Amino acid sequence: MANKLQTAEDYEKSLFELDAELDNIQKCAEEIFHKIDSSFSYPYPIAELNVLLSAIQHFEKKSKNLGISSLTTTDIKVPFNEPGRSTAELYQESKRITDNAKAALSG
Repeated sequence: MANKLQTAEDYEKSLFELDAELDNIQKCAEEIFHKIDSSFSYPYPIAELNVLLSAIQHFEKKSKNLGISSLTTTDIKVPFNEPGRSTAELYQESKRITDNAKAALSG
């Protein structure tokens, strides 16, 4: 998938899937670390930590396959297969989506 051009809609869908996957990883991590903090036994069963590590590695691989090399708020530059659309139009669409997301998060 890394070398295959995607439409903007396909890429957006993939990003939403990654976001949901990251939310699940975060919830699982919080639950596991809470259990570890309140556990009186040592060593803590490593199986749950291995599952968490596997989930993180899967997420990282999936992200890299989409061309994402950093999980920051900076722009993600990925080639799209959008016939008839200029780079400026794609930039404006990206800006619109970003602005809408910021507005949704702020209120």
